[in-house]
Amino acid sequence: MQIAQSIPTTLIGRSFDCMFEAFVPRLTFRPNDELRVQANIGGNAVDQVVPVEVSSVRPNVFIVSWVEDNGNFIVQLQDHEKGIVHNHARLADGQVFRAAGALKPVQ
Repeated sequence: MQIAQSIPTTLIGRSFDCMFEAFVPRLTFRPNDELRVQANIGGNAVDQVVPVEVSSVRPNVFIVSWVEDNGNFIVQLQDHEKGIVHNHARLADGQVFRAAGALKPVQ
């Protein structure tokens, strides 16, 4: 596995909805190794830009990780070829949240 030095150019400027049952976060890959995270979780709205690390597993499959402002640590396996995302998160309060769903490009 090769660790990317920066976000692959095929992802920069693109947005994706992670179709989890409980909520649908939107992720937008930005230049300079940044990720915009937008979501409505319960009554809370999240809209923040965070540093992101991207590791290439194979063409169009990436491990993406970031830490949100509230301390949540997120790791995703994103398969852009098959349109699938697997999410593993260690929440700031110590809970673990796992989900899988469709990865939908936003036009």
